[in-house]
Amino acid sequence: MSLTPPHRETGLTAGLSRPTDTLTDRAGRGLLRAVAPTALLLALMWAMFLVTIVAGRPLIGGLGLIPRSSAGLDGILFSPLLHGGWRHLIGNTTALLVLGPTAALVSRRPLALLAAAWLLSGVFTWLIGTPGVHIGASGIVYALTAFLLVYGVVARRLLAVAVSLVVAMTYLGSSLIGLLPQPGVSWTGHLSGAVAGVVLALAWGRADRAARRRRLPAL
Repeated sequence: MSLTPPHRETGLTAGLSRPTDTLTDRAGRGLLRAVAPTALLLALMWAMFLVTIVAGRPLIGGLGLIPRSSAGLDGILFSPLLHGGWRHLIGNTTALLVLGPTAALVSRRPLALLAAAWLLSGVFTWLIGTPGVHIGASGIVYALTAFLLVYGVVARRLLAVAVSLVVAMTYLGSSLIGLLPQPGVSWTGHLSGAVAGVVLALAWGRADRAARRRRLPAL
């Protein structure tokens, strides 16, 4: 029988034996953080759509956003999850799949950006929206589009400006059409989302530019 005590790693050797994070690991975690908030929003949208199919239209009337009505205040939270049909849902899903992670990576604020776009677009729609029940995630889509178009220029980040140009070429045409008054379309919701995106881009763009200046060494 051996009386030799079992080998135990010291703090130093234990630390050295652990594999260090690679660039790929860090990139993977960053991508996951960027995608996760949008993935959660999409999951809630699709789940709510299936619930709506079972529960019927009364659910939309009860949870939709009604401008300047205390009864419609809960729509600020719930209206982006409600959609009137497959085309409406798939259109917003497709846009968010691109814009959500892209805006998250550019802003470096994945959860904060999506939450702020959600709440601000809803609040502005409640304040200026046309009469009726407003539903759909289009306000968030417009907020993210406007954010990407403005943030890079304000923050003076070349990569963000390049992304803005790609967004402009891809979504700007259809986005401008969506801002025109049209029957059956929540164009004021679109406008509210765009205003929310510009507000966030100006606030965070200026803050990030100032922070970058503070980090630069004095000459």
